[in-house]
Amino acid sequence: MLIPVHLDAVETPLLVALDGPSLIVRRAGAADIRLPLRRLARISVRGPVTFAADTLPACLASGVPVDGQGRALGQLLPAHRRHQDLAALVDEAVACGRFAAIRTDWRAAIVRRSVIRAVTALGLKVSDLRARNVRLAAASAVDRTGAPIATEELEERFRALLDGFVAERLIEEGAGLRFQGLDPDLDLAADLRAALAFELWPAIRELARYLARHGDKHGSEKALQARIVRRFEACLPRLDRAFGEALALLRRCLREVLH
Repeated sequence: MLIPVHLDAVETPLLVALDGPSLIVRRAGAADIRLPLRRLARISVRGPVTFAADTLPACLASGVPVDGQGRALGQLLPAHRRHQDLAALVDEAVACGRFAAIRTDWRAAIVRRSVIRAVTALGLKVSDLRARNVRLAAASAVDRTGAPIATEELEERFRALLDGFVAERLIEEGAGLRFQGLDPDLDLAADLRAALAFELWPAIRELARYLARHGDKHGSEKALQARIVRRFEACLPRLDRAFGEALALLRRCLREVLH
């Protein structure tokens, strides 16, 4: 996760020095602060912050922009754009009042992508590609396998595993609880679950077909859950691809609007 750093020297001057791959922030009467350049999204300064001669070139070489707050004299931008932290992009869009519209369009796009993939993988004959109708058609396809476990139960169990997958991947992206339901206006987890749920239907149907033939081998709860987990793990590459595509699209939408 890349982090933005704000250096406030209004009350006490700061000195920023370079120590190998890190910046060292020094303030009189306080312990030094070490900031690895590889972890920094940007540096904003306010007040009398002094940069040692080699620090600014190191920041630019690492792709870390440096700007001023308040009455800024200018801004230093790296020659190449760096992979930017998702949370920072969302926060920037929220600050300028653009995130709600971006999120609505993005969610519709990723849901439609996954819907179309599900229709293709399952060979569904549907004329209406709205999410609700496709979900009903997918559930009917599973019902027709004759599995001894209700389609709704299989779907619920797979979606419980999906919840964990989405939470884990978002945390890896630096998007914590704020983006996982703590703030409903920023609930990327809900949007991703709505889309990725359609990626599960081919695996759900495969499991249903298996259970229709070999259900007697999985009479116990433990055996059934183990089989569900194995089927879910088998579709992780599909989920990873869809998750990566979804976040890449979100980043692209945010950058187009913000930059």
